[in-house]
Amino acid sequence: MDTFSLLDREWVPVVAGGGERRHVSLRDSLLRAAEFRRIDAGHPLQTAALYRLHLAVLHRALKGPKDAEQGADWYLAERFPDEVARYLDRYADRFHLFGPRPFMQVADLDPALVGENFRSHWTRLSAEEGSPNTTALYNVEARPGGDRSDALTPAQAALRLLEHQNFALGGLIKRFTTSARAAPVATAGLFLAEGANLYQTLCLNLVPYPQAMHGPDLPPWEEAPLTVAQIRAHYDPEQPRVAAGYASRYAWPSRSVLLLPEETPQGVVVRSIGFGAGVPLEGPGEGSGTGTDPMVSLRPSRDPKNEQPFPYKLRRERLLWRDLNALLPDPAAQVDENRQGKVKVRPGTPPRTVSHARDVMQTVAERRAGAGKPPPAPSQDAPEDVWAEEGIPDARAAHPVIPVVVFGQLTDQGKAFAMRQETYTLPEAFIENPERFRDHVQAALTDAGTVGEALRRSVHLLAQALLKKDAERDPHKDDVGKLAAQIPAEPTYWAGLDTPFRAYLLALDADPQAALRDWHAALRRAALAGWHIAQEAAGMNAAGLRAVEQAQGLLLKALSALKPKETPHDQARSG
Repeated sequence: MDTFSLLDREWVPVVAGGGERRHVSLRDSLLRAAEFRRIDAGHPLQTAALYRLHLAVLHRALKGPKDAEQGADWYLAERFPDEVARYLDRYADRFHLFGPRPFMQVADLDPALVGENFRSHWTRLSAEEGSPNTTALYNVEARPGGDRSDALTPAQAALRLLEHQNFALGGLIKRFTTSARAAPVATAGLFLAEGANLYQTLCLNLVPYPQAMHGPDLPPWEEAPLTVAQIRAHYDPEQPRVAAGYASRYAWPSRSVLLLPEETPQGVVVRSIGFGAGVPLEGPGEGSGTGTDPMVSLRPSRDPKNEQPFPYKLRRERLLWRDLNALLPDPAAQVDENRQGKVKVRPGTPPRTVSHARDVMQTVAERRAGAGKPPPAPSQDAPEDVWAEEGIPDARAAHPVIPVVVFGQLTDQGKAFAMRQETYTLPEAFIENPERFRDHVQAALTDAGTVGEALRRSVHLLAQALLKKDAERDPHKDDVGKLAAQIPAEPTYWAGLDTPFRAYLLALDADPQAALRDWHAALRRAALAGWHIAQEAAGMNAAGLRAVEQAQGLLLKALSALKPKETPHDQARSG
């Protein structure tokens, strides 16, 4: 039977240099990475899982980088050192999807041997098609006893396997244990800095790899194969295992899986799998200290009694731009003062991938400036003046920028209801001075929040005025809240700011004050558009017009207060 070598068979979905989509082998996506723009599975969770696999392999093969200087060396070399090819050759027999040592699987988890209760349809691996953490209403055929019998190609099965190992949600499983833990970063937002091509992207996200991780940080393909007996031992009683470094975190065996291949006239397919709980992880899923997952942003807890920071999560009601400070250095993210007046600062931690990408790009730019080297000729089909004037995700360009992608799934009470992938471009101002850039962003977000809160309160006052029957009696607060919730003024406001905020970020490179003026103009337009929705809801009769007149004062006051403010860095310069 075809064992489907992941190193040699085409299964990694990429966008090639000319923009066409294709599949390549894992060996090619690593050794010929500069020929491709990016990895793109068309599925946020699978794309993120593929990047994590690539980074795990590179950390182990290169035992590095040591720091941003070595990262810059690799970035400029445009190909990885020969150690990567030798590493792939050394572990080639561990990268077969099927066979005696199947990749990231438990070889003896055959339902025919361990019990048919371990057998599941392949959709158990899918976040949206058949996981127990999705609504059964939409996929009853894939449930135990259901009629679903479709199959995956080996390439599709490999992607589903990686997706599930990275993003499996916790819950009832009844295989090895009653309830299995979630994958380490199943609900966290994962941040990736992008370069001009796949090679640059991988270099930017290879954060410094501490010497202490070189020995013990073993991914599944470097360890002895997991067995059913070992998995059982982890749960009698539960004995969590420590992640020794970044590579083991990127490739953690969250679930015990065995893909069961079937030979058909059309080739090998996967219809069913052996499935059970995986290896429980010791400590918080995102890690802590130097062992924190590099793709995760940690935010300080707002609970003064809780010292443990928590990972940034994508949220249903807001896009990433409203929380962009999760990407930025924030030395005073949370300040607490106790009864004795003692102040305690609990900082947040931006994702190391983004911080390191900035360090590498700045190092490359400084080296080239010191050597008097001009920007290279455009590598894409673009005029040279465009290369010179517009921001380009290349440290060698005249105006380098860093697009940052966030991947993740949106969950509620252990159930996944959506997945998301967003991209925002951090301008040259971030690379040159991240602290000053943070101040500009924080000022813009604060203004947006102030206007948004004024709009929310004005809508609440409007609802109160509409429900008021006479001058003596106020409506019940629950009734006011229900009516206000039916007026989509605030969602209209926030939805109108995504594109202007992207423009604001890029405009910071040219003129921060002009960028802020344009941003304030966008806030006014969006707020007035939201308030127009509220006015229409109130109606044009006398009562509606009177209610509008009574309620709009807070919003108009907030809008009139918009004016350019100096950031701490601006004040320091003027002083």
